Amino acid sequence: MSQFTRRTFLTAATASALTVACSRSPRLQISNQTATRVVALEWVYAENLLALGIQPVGVADIQGYERYVNVQPSLAETVVDVGTRQEPSLEAIAQLKPDLILGVELRHQTIYDTLSAIAPTLIFNPYPSAENLNQLDEMQQTFLKIAERVNRRDVAEKIIQQMQAKFQTAAERIKNLQKPDFLLGQFSDNAPQIRLFADNSMAAQILTAIGLKNAWKGEFDRFGFNTVWVEALPKVETANFIYIPAPNSPYQQQLETNPVWRGLEFVQQKRLYAIAPDTWLFGGPLSAQILVEKIIQTFA
Repeated sequence: MSQFTRRTFLTAATASALTVACSRSPRLQISNQTATRVVALEWVYAENLLALGIQPVGVADIQGYERYVNVQPSLAETVVDVGTRQEPSLEAIAQLKPDLILGVELRHQTIYDTLSAIAPTLIFNPYPSAENLNQLDEMQQTFLKIAERVNRRDVAEKIIQQMQAKFQTAAERIKNLQKPDFLLGQFSDNAPQIRLFADNSMAAQILTAIGLKNAWKGEFDRFGFNTVWVEALPKVETANFIYIPAPNSPYQQQLETNPVWRGLEFVQQKRLYAIAPDTWLFGGPLSAQILVEKIIQTFA
């Protein structure tokens, strides 16, 4: 017999009560009121709210957000942690009495109806297929949609204009770069692997927007990166290697003595450009601007 724990009972009871209380379609409410109490179940949407001058009432995995997403303003101490991004606490969300919940399709589609019983819920897909929409465009469109729900569309438009202006300024600064080809990599903390970002990733699209050219042509992946190790690098060794390090990773430290790594052209010619570990490559307009700033600093 399967165990039916007290937590399971409370979760089910909360969801059931909320479903009855909110039996009117929450989707009809989404365009009728300005949201002021917002729960963000994905870090990029927490970042978006902060960019718009809105402190969310709840965020999933605050500790992780503060580790990886280095933007200002930061989350206020009053923001409540509502569990993990993959399995948020329905009880904690309900107790906050939000008037809007922001989620991501790959994690929250299966609990959309339950979330909608708590409050109107918007779920986005930041990883569209290659044929439909690129990740950079999706990020901007989603940012504007969130802004409309919190009545900050004018603020959002200014932020996007600032981001695009930063792209243009950066393009001017590096337009005479002798070798514009790049690889964008991210080392793993706990495995001998590197993420190399492909053309469909938002990070690569940002670097392309400032005039760089992505040398990595891997297989299509919805998240925009291929996981490789050193054996994949010789065929792209003529590019500049821009990377996010994993300072405590023994695998990255071992790589420095690997003969294949040491023989790579970009290693021998010292075309290695490290950017800070807290550079978030899956964020909104603020993270995009920070990425550009750090890229320009490496080439300065």
